[in-house]
Amino acid sequence: MPADHPPPQSEAAREARDRRRRRENFLADLAEAQRLRERVAPRRARMARLRQQQLLRTFFY
Repeated sequence: MPADHPPPQSEAAREARDRRRRRENFLADLAEAQRLRERVAPRRARMARLRQQQLLRTFFY
């Protein structure tokens, strides 16, 4: 195999690592946005939390 082409496994591993990094960044940004939303609109955030809790209480497993 030529030296300028990495083996396919390393390409797949690099893609998986990049995907995990992008997902981690996305989830961190999402959590930050939720915290900001709670600070800016506390009543709306509280109502959203109550709706989520009610949804989880009424969900049948």
